Amino acid sequence: MTGPNPGKDTLETDLFAQERLRRAHLVSALLIINVVVLMLLVPSIFPSSPSIWIPTAILFVGGIIVAISNRFGNITLSSVIYVLQIDVALVCFFCFKPAQELYSENMTSLDLFVLAVLVGGLILPKKLIPWSGVLQIVLICAIFFLRPHNISLDELVQRSGSTYVVLVPTFLLHVVGTTLAWLHAWSVERALIRASQAEELAQARAEVNHQSLIIAKQKKRLEEGISSILETHRQVATGNLAARAPVHEDQELWQIGQALNLMLMRIQQQAQDYRSLQMTYREIEQLITVLNETRAGTRPAFLPPCRTPLAQRLLMTLKR
Repeated sequence: MTGPNPGKDTLETDLFAQERLRRAHLVSALLIINVVVLMLLVPSIFPSSPSIWIPTAILFVGGIIVAISNRFGNITLSSVIYVLQIDVALVCFFCFKPAQELYSENMTSLDLFVLAVLVGGLILPKKLIPWSGVLQIVLICAIFFLRPHNISLDELVQRSGSTYVVLVPTFLLHVVGTTLAWLHAWSVERALIRASQAEELAQARAEVNHQSLIIAKQKKRLEEGISSILETHRQVATGNLAARAPVHEDQELWQIGQALNLMLMRIQQQAQDYRSLQMTYREIEQLITVLNETRAGTRPAFLPPCRTPLAQRLLMTLKR
């Protein structure tokens, strides 16, 4: 319910969208921890000091805002609000606790700010993680130097020799935590890049294989078309003018085959016309020869049969 809306256009399929979707799911999972913390704190609200119920209210309101932002796809905003609610809740815990002074025992409580670093390492963008660590150190310094110190804390500073020595374990914890969180985000980003590159490589290989298959089929059709055209030429060369090249529009050479067939059809028609003309010429020559012989009285007036249209018309005219 607190995850991003699957129908939103903000979650595309590119690498950065996958990273945002991963962080959105982590925010949804961390909200469960928010609910668990609230359930543990609620019984201690009444009676209690503001140092308990104010952080509880902040976590409650902040959790609602985070859930709404995350639901509407504002992943970075919801991540920043989640980290800030932890910081604000811890600051209110130190500011509103019954004893206004800081005790030496409170130094271990300052280590709780590392929770914001760890959570930020999971859900914040990689570029914001170092700033989250800096923010925690600034808040720790503000609490330490702005809040009044108890005698026990002053004695701890005197025994340590300087304030820096007292704070360095806390600083070291946050610096190491921030570094580990950044390295974790960097490794996740590298893993996503490698996965994206592998997916792109697989798609490229599939496309190359598909193109190779298309080229192989095209080459096969070209070879078949060339073979059929060569076979047609061989048949025509042997005198078979009735030979035709097979024409299929799904083949690359179908236009060449169609043009060849049209040319062969015209050549065949011309050959037929030429044979018809030769036959007409021979029949007319026969008629002329018969007529000449008849006039000379060397043979009877017998007209030979004719098959061509022109010779038949001439024969009918002579018989009248």
